[in-house]
Amino acid sequence: MRNMGNTPRGAGKAVKPFDLAVLAFVLLLTLLSLIPAYGKGSGEARALVRGGGRSWVFPLAAGERLAVPGPLGETVVEIRGGRARIVSSPCVNQTCVAAGAVHSPGQWTACLPNRVMVSISGSNSEAEGAVDAASW
Repeated sequence: MRNMGNTPRGAGKAVKPFDLAVLAFVLLLTLLSLIPAYGKGSGEARALVRGGGRSWVFPLAAGERLAVPGPLGETVVEIRGGRARIVSSPCVNQTCVAAGAVHSPGQWTACLPNRVMVSISGSNSEAEGAVDAASW
């Protein structure tokens, strides 16, 4: 018998248990994907310093001054006041010193000729909820 327009096509079809299971699974995956995007950071912010085949991790709140060996000599890294920066390095152009301090998770600075890198990981109260960039 043809559908004469009195009832919508598919009317009277019941929702099956498998349909509900698939819907619940999709909703669960959607909710779980929000955790990394909107969850808290991985704790206190840390400065990761790498060079000379070694690495060091310091709380960003620490007051440390570290001489990191590299192929050109020692690069001095300072961690103070919630910031980390390269104070001096034996490289020629001193771009790493002029770059200034890093303080927010995801930021980094490096002396490429001397193979020394400083990066920030974790979270801190200054960076949490702050606007990183704006565009329109």
